[in-house]
Amino acid sequence: MTDHDQWWTHPFRLFQTNLREVDAGLDVERTLSEMTGLGYDTWLCNAGGIMSFYPTSNPVQREASGLAERASGDLVADVMAAAARHGVRVLSRFDFSRLPSDLLEDHPEWRFVGADGRPYVADGLTAICPRSDYHEVHVPQILRDFVTRYEPQGVFFNWLQYPEVSYEGDYHGVCRCDRCVAAMREAHPDLAHPSGRGGAGYEEWLELSRAHLTRLAHRYREVVNDIRPGTPLMLADVRMDIAFLETNSHLGGESERWWVHTPSELASLHRALDPPVPSVVHSSANVGLAHRQVAEQPDQFRRYAAQALSRGAWPSTVVIGDVDLGRYPCIPGASDLLGLLVRHDRLYDAFRSAAPVALLRPEGGTAMAAMQSGSDFTEYRGLYSALQEAHVPFDVLGLQDRDRLADPDLLGRYRLLVVPGTAGLGPRLAAAIDAFVESGGAVLLTGQSFEDGRPVLSCAPAASLVEAVTDEKALGGRYVGPADGGVSTTLLPVLGRFDVVVPVGGTVTGDAVLSTRSPFGPPEVSGGNRPRDDAPTVLRGTYGAGRTTQLPWTVGTTFRRSGLASVAEVVVAETLALLGDHLLFVTDLPAPVEVTAGRSGATMVVSLVNHTGGRPDRTGPPVPVRGAVTFAAGVPVSRVRALVAGVELPVSSLPDGRTRVEVGLDGVLEVLTVD
Repeated sequence: MTDHDQWWTHPFRLFQTNLREVDAGLDVERTLSEMTGLGYDTWLCNAGGIMSFYPTSNPVQREASGLAERASGDLVADVMAAAARHGVRVLSRFDFSRLPSDLLEDHPEWRFVGADGRPYVADGLTAICPRSDYHEVHVPQILRDFVTRYEPQGVFFNWLQYPEVSYEGDYHGVCRCDRCVAAMREAHPDLAHPSGRGGAGYEEWLELSRAHLTRLAHRYREVVNDIRPGTPLMLADVRMDIAFLETNSHLGGESERWWVHTPSELASLHRALDPPVPSVVHSSANVGLAHRQVAEQPDQFRRYAAQALSRGAWPSTVVIGDVDLGRYPCIPGASDLLGLLVRHDRLYDAFRSAAPVALLRPEGGTAMAAMQSGSDFTEYRGLYSALQEAHVPFDVLGLQDRDRLADPDLLGRYRLLVVPGTAGLGPRLAAAIDAFVESGGAVLLTGQSFEDGRPVLSCAPAASLVEAVTDEKALGGRYVGPADGGVSTTLLPVLGRFDVVVPVGGTVTGDAVLSTRSPFGPPEVSGGNRPRDDAPTVLRGTYGAGRTTQLPWTVGTTFRRSGLASVAEVVVAETLALLGDHLLFVTDLPAPVEVTAGRSGATMVVSLVNHTGGRPDRTGPPVPVRGAVTFAAGVPVSRVRALVAGVELPVSSLPDGRTRVEVGLDGVLEVLTVD
C-alpha cells in the first residue's frame, strides 16, 4: 500500500500487542475482533529486532520459535492480511537494542561496553552500541528487506538509545566501545572519556550521542520511505512523524516516581511545541516495569485517556501478549472515550491549545532523559500543581527543546511565561525571554535565578544576589510574613532555598519579607522573629513594554513538599495579576479538577479532567462534582455543549457582562464546546 494522505495526522486509535516469543502463534482474527470491538483502528505489532516474527535467513536475526505453530510460518504476513480485511492499519515494531548473546560471538565489537569495561548482558540478551555496524550496516538492510516484502502503514522503533540503565534500573555508565571512545576523542580531544552521569565530559557526551541517535533515526526513515513513500516513523526518544509518549504508573507508592499529571504533561509538551505533529499518549494496561502482567485499575486507565484528550492527543494502549480482557479488565473502560474521539474527530483534528500561560519544564522528556539530565522537578511540579488546582489553563514547554523555544513566534502565543528557576535556560533562550517581556509579555520567575551572583534574565527585577539560604536547618524557624512584623496574616514556611537579593531601580517589593530565625525548641523560647528589611519575597518590575514578577525563593518546592494552600495562593495571585484580562474564564470547581483550554476552528474547547477519588498514587472511582465555568466579559458565548453527557448546557448572562455555565462532572472527563 502507498498512502500519501498522511493518515497519521488525523485522529486514530492505536493498540499495541507487545508480543512475547510464546505469542508467535497468536490468533490474529480473534485479536482483531477484540481490538475493533474496543474501538481501536490501528495495530502496533512486533516484527523484528530482538526476535523476528516473520521467516528470515538473515544470520543476525533469530526467528521466534512459536512461528512453527502457524500454518503460514509468518505472523507478520497473517497480521497484515487480516488487518486489511478488518480495515485496520498496521504499524510494525522493531527493537534493535539487543540480540541473543550467541549471535554476537562473531561480532564482539558490536556490544555496548559499560563503565566497568564489560558488556551489558541480561536475560540471555546482549545490548548493542548504536555506533556499531549492526546499526550502521545491518539494520538498514533488515529494514530494506522488510519493507520490500511487506507493506506496513508505519514503523516503530523501540529503545533506540544508549542503554546506560538496565530494565531493572541498574546503571552501567556510558559506552566505552572503541567507536564511542574514538567519536568522543574526535569531538572533544581535550576531554577524557566520561564514565557516567554527572562526571566530567558527560554533558558533551550526551550531546554527541543524541545527535548520533537522531541521525540514525533519520537514516532509517530514508530507507523505509525510499521503498514505501509516505510511511511514518515513530520513536520514543526522537521526535519523528508521530510523538510517542509512553506513560504508566508504578507499584510501591513512591510519590516522586509517580507523577499524576504525566499523561497531560507529556501531551502538552509535544502538542504545544509542534501543533501539527500528532501525539499519542501510550498507556499500559498493566501497572508497569517489573510487574508487567498485573492489571491497571480501570479508573486509572480511563484517566490516562481523559488526560490525553484534554490536550488534543490520541489515547493509545499497550498490553503484554494478547488482548486478554480477563487479564486486563481495565481496557474496556476507555472505550467510551475512544468513541468520543470517533464522534468528534473533526473537532480533535483541528484542536490547538488556547492556554494563555506557558510553564517551563526542566530538561528530561523521558525517563531516560530525566536520569541523564539529573534535573530536579520539585519546583516545577509545585508550580504545576498550584496552577492546575486554581484552574488556570497552561501549556508545558520543555527545556530539552530550548533552542526551538527561543522562536519569538512560539513564545508570542502566550501572555505569561512561568519560569521555575533559570537553570538550563541557556543564553539563547534567556535572551528570547527578555525580548518576549520587552515586547509586552509577562514572566513569573521563581526559585534560583542567578549565576555567579548575577541574574540570568535581564528582565528580572533583582539586580544581584546577596545571600543564598539553602540549609534546611537555617531555613527552619524562618517565615515569609509581613514586613512590619505583624502576625495578622498567615505566616508561610520556606522549603528549599531563599535568595536575599538587591532590587533593580524602580522595582516594587511586596508587603512580605523573610524573617530572622527563631529557635526550634521548647515553646517558651520560640518566637522572636524579626522581619528582614533586605529580604523581600516578591519583586515586581517592568522591562520595556512588559512586566516581570520575581519570587526569589522556591515557592513551588514549598508547596510541593508542604501541600499548604496558602503557599499556592502566592503563586496564583501573582499569576492572575500578570494575566490581567487575558484569562478567558474562571471556575469554582473543586481543586482536583484539571481544566484545559483549546480551540478547534471558531469553537473554544474546555476540558475538565476529574482527579478525585483514590490515593495519590492510585485512582479509584471519581467523585461526582458540580460547579460553574464563568466566561470573561467580552468573550461571546452563544451555545455550550457537554460532549460526554451529550447535552446542551444553559447559559446565563451576568450583570457585569460575564457569562456563567453550570456544569456537572460525573465521570473522569467532560468536554465543553463553546460557540
